[in-house]
Amino acid sequence: MEQIGRVQWTHALIWISILLLATTPLFAKTQSTRRTLRATLTENPPVIDGELTDPVWQHADIATNFFRAKEGETHRAELDTEVRVLYDENMLYIGVRCEEPDMKNLRETMTRRDSFVWQNDCIEVMLDTYHDQRNCYIFAVNTLGTQADERVGNESVFDMSWDAKWEVKVKKHKDNWTAEFAIPFNEVRFNRRNTTWGINFWRVRPINGQSHSWAETAFFSRVSEFGDLTGLNLEKIKTTQKIGILPYGSYRALVNRPNDLNGGVDVILPMSTHLTSNVTLNPDFSQLESDPTQINISSDRELFLPERRPFFREGAELFELPLNLFYTRRVQEIDVGAKTTGKVGNSNFAVINTYGKMIDRYDADQKKQVNLLAGRINHDIGERTVIGAMGIHKHQADRDVALLSLNGRFGLHRDWTAASQYAIDWVDGEMHWAYHTATEWIHEGWLGEVQFEEIQDGFRPNEMGLEEEAFRLARARLRYRYEFPEAHFVESFWVDTRHFYQTNAQRLLRERLSESRFYIDVGRFNFFTSGGFGRLREVGQLFDTKFIRSEIDYQAPWGQLGVINRFGTRRDEFNRFTSFSGGINLLGKFTINLDLDNFFWRVHRNTLILRLRSNYQFTQKIGWRIFVERVDERLQDEITYNFNSIFDYEFTPESHFFFVVVDNLPGDRAVFAKLAYLFERNLPDFAQFN
Repeated sequence: MEQIGRVQWTHALIWISILLLATTPLFAKTQSTRRTLRATLTENPPVIDGELTDPVWQHADIATNFFRAKEGETHRAELDTEVRVLYDENMLYIGVRCEEPDMKNLRETMTRRDSFVWQNDCIEVMLDTYHDQRNCYIFAVNTLGTQADERVGNESVFDMSWDAKWEVKVKKHKDNWTAEFAIPFNEVRFNRRNTTWGINFWRVRPINGQSHSWAETAFFSRVSEFGDLTGLNLEKIKTTQKIGILPYGSYRALVNRPNDLNGGVDVILPMSTHLTSNVTLNPDFSQLESDPTQINISSDRELFLPERRPFFREGAELFELPLNLFYTRRVQEIDVGAKTTGKVGNSNFAVINTYGKMIDRYDADQKKQVNLLAGRINHDIGERTVIGAMGIHKHQADRDVALLSLNGRFGLHRDWTAASQYAIDWVDGEMHWAYHTATEWIHEGWLGEVQFEEIQDGFRPNEMGLEEEAFRLARARLRYRYEFPEAHFVESFWVDTRHFYQTNAQRLLRERLSESRFYIDVGRFNFFTSGGFGRLREVGQLFDTKFIRSEIDYQAPWGQLGVINRFGTRRDEFNRFTSFSGGINLLGKFTINLDLDNFFWRVHRNTLILRLRSNYQFTQKIGWRIFVERVDERLQDEITYNFNSIFDYEFTPESHFFFVVVDNLPGDRAVFAKLAYLFERNLPDFAQFN
């Protein structure tokens, strides 16, 4: 036991030494110059119609001369993109004009809010409101007017669960398209004493596979290389916020089960422009806001889903760590919960306390009454380095569990970053540990990655969230990517080699894999091929595995076509996976996607899956999704059907009406309806807290 303790503290001392080294100022070497754009104060705000014809736009400074963002380097973009910024006491207004000589070939396939609009022609506005050069908000729109918003934490964590109420309109013209944004100051956190924000504008043009950036950076989320938005007199901003009361009611009817009626409420209390508190009573945790294939109406077992529930959304990105030790979806049927998130000085923090039921992975997935307290803090050091800590305590009748995690992301150089995490837990008086360490280097098309991870035997990550048992692994990757000049027939290619090695708690090989990949992008066609070999432990024995994979993908303005074929040997037997996928967008409102997958492995498996997904977007706020799936297990002569239908009326990002029909044969049938509506009331004395 004494020897085990020495090993544990040796790991901790090594990790703490890395943290101390990270505090030295020589690590962060970023660009020497930053672009500057002045925001213009206006008393006559523009009409948000997408036209940019209001006279007030003519008095605003122009951000132009965008760069073509190539990995590791930048060049002047051939097409013009212009951006102007205005503001008044309530809103930040952004006007964008994108030159486009080929308007007929705009890629427009995303119609639902928070879908992947960056796969289309789009513009993204990125705001570093604290000017901390690490975190930012993103507001994006494609040429159909489909909105998406998200937050970026520490230049590396993307949180699309965050939603805000903002407006944007898009207009198409003969040789350009324009967009007008209106972003309320109430929707973002900031320090009202700051007069400068970080800002960037990122344009995606799929017709030639290029991205254009206003800031001279080659990396989308490199917040430390954004430009500066100056001229902000935030003393003139109305900081009156609104207390939010979000009640919900739901009705659920399942075959062979009693129907139930449920209700609850969330309260959102903004304490200042940089602090927010939430209180929840019996919140609705029906997992609806995910893809239809993941809907769980019965709630018998949890599903791994992105966090979309209002109570957990604010500050959710803080809990995203290399070792996922706190999976908030496991917190179910809360009786009462409270949370505070925000930023004080150079530190972002979140504190959550809930009392209710959680799934116990160590007792047959039973739901048990639990008091859970979780705290998380990130502290900024220098230009790009962040260190943080997370503590969790879970109390239930049969045991107490405590967990402490230290982490850091270190900006060693503009091209070189490192990340580490060390965690220990205490269960029934015993302590065990886990760690993660990784480094990444990117330079002029080259990418190198090395990663090591270990979870000690006895460490119980499933108490909180990590779905993995004890292991030790190492990953390594080296890749080279080259992008051709704009007029070249071939747009880009890359070659990639990877190696993966993992053992279990007994240090027996679990998996070893070496793989080489090649990718080439020609116009709207993408070609991909790879090959690999390794060993895999299955049914208690090691087997050799070898494979070759090829893929071709065609990206059209109206949709997408793709074919994947992977074949090789496994357990010395031939196996093959073939997939066909196709998608089409009609009239900018109706999208249909068809997938056909077949997995064939001699006497072990022969599965044929046919999947149809569709979405009709009546308006930006009203949509109807249908998912149909047929699974044919040919060796067992079993056929199952899955059908999901969701009608969604989004009054605001927080206010929804859902009507869901689920029919699985064989399996459950269910009907579910939910109405949640956010009521807001001004807090007139709010300014005194700022």
